[in-house]
Amino acid sequence: MSLQATRLCPTCGRPDPQFRDFCPRCGEYLRWEDDNQPRTAVAAPAPPLPSEPPTEEMPAPVSPPAPVLLLLDTPSVTVAAGGAGTLRGLIRNQSGLVDNYDFRVAGLPAEWVGPAPTAYLLPFGSGDGGHEAPFELVLTPPRAPEAEARPWPLEIEAVSRSTGAVAARASATLVVEPYEELGARAQPQRRRGRRGGTYAIEVSSRGNAPAVARLSGADTDAACDVRIDPPALQIAPGAVARARVRVKPHRTLWWGRPVEHRIDVDGPVPQSLAFRQLPWIPWWVPVAVAMIVALVIALLALRGDPPIPVPEVRGQTVDNAQALLVDAGLKATPRLQEQVVDDPRQVGRVIAQNPAAGSEIDADGAVILQTGVANQTVGVPQLRGATLDQAQQILSSAGLTLGVIEPGDAPGDALVDFQNPAAGDEARLGSPVTVRLAVQEDEATPTPTPTATPTATAAPEAPPAQ
Repeated sequence: MSLQATRLCPTCGRPDPQFRDFCPRCGEYLRWEDDNQPRTAVAAPAPPLPSEPPTEEMPAPVSPPAPVLLLLDTPSVTVAAGGAGTLRGLIRNQSGLVDNYDFRVAGLPAEWVGPAPTAYLLPFGSGDGGHEAPFELVLTPPRAPEAEARPWPLEIEAVSRSTGAVAARASATLVVEPYEELGARAQPQRRRGRRGGTYAIEVSSRGNAPAVARLSGADTDAACDVRIDPPALQIAPGAVARARVRVKPHRTLWWGRPVEHRIDVDGPVPQSLAFRQLPWIPWWVPVAVAMIVALVIALLALRGDPPIPVPEVRGQTVDNAQALLVDAGLKATPRLQEQVVDDPRQVGRVIAQNPAAGSEIDADGAVILQTGVANQTVGVPQLRGATLDQAQQILSSAGLTLGVIEPGDAPGDALVDFQNPAAGDEARLGSPVTVRLAVQEDEATPTPTPTATPTATAAPEAPPAQ
């Protein structure tokens, strides 16, 4: 058997007995080494048997070599979210043209790729290695839910600056590692009630992989039942899940002050809740009721006697009207007002009263009496030292009437100690004279000095109209 010299492709291992420039299988350039490269000797094929017709071997189709070739050190890179990974490789210019090539990555967000390099390559066969250059691409997936934990297929493209076309492509894979980042928030953190309270726990995932959050809760004083529904939450990356926390006290608080319960919820982020249990009857209600009762009693005590209806005193003399008011239960001294009247029957009489008859006032309320007087004046006699009966006779002789008596319950033998108007003053005919009595004990009643009856003075006539 004869031997024949041949050559093997360094990339795919295909024999090349014809010593071609490029491998017909993978397109690898086969003349990287000089002509003194050792060749592998292989056995020549045996001649066919005479009985069999000779067959001619068809040559394998030869594909034209790629003008630019991208060779990666590794087809994939694993990176933690928020970190950086590097894809390294070699770009080789197998054409006879000088060109610049810009790198870009398809299949990933643009912000995940660092600054893309540019390769300046000489034509193949330049002899100084300028037809090929190493490159690096930095991949930086963010630490965010959008950087989902999974393999991300991508393509590295070399774009010719002279033509703008993609000169070469290479497939790779970016594997983003998973991470978990959960947050929790209670809404609200404080509640109050008599039967119980309900809270909402929101658990959010800021990780890049599905997560499971388990929740549990308990009362620090073991005074409440705590129930969480559901106790486990399935949360997608970047999503929010909610659970309901129900708190119910063991016993009912019928009366007293509010009781504070603290609830601790264990989970991704521990939460502290507060439940203020309110009594059905607050502690201050009995105190307030007692104070109201005491206030009502005090008001009734301060109010004194019930209201008294005012009697009808119109047409009476002032002293008789006062007696009727005292008999009705009124304690205050009536107030007097004078009104000039033309009817002589109304002189010295009460012609109006305020409040009106039948109105109710307190026992200390005063009644205003309006008395009629004539349009002429008389002198006021001296009443000091006279008894009440004597004073009434003296005033009647003078054309005046007995007015308010102070005090109204003085005995009949009391003497006049003060009068208004004073003796010697002028008063209208029929005007009441108020007297104040002084009780004299164990003394003889003095005889009042007779006073001449004053003569009525006619009122001056009005001048004739002009």
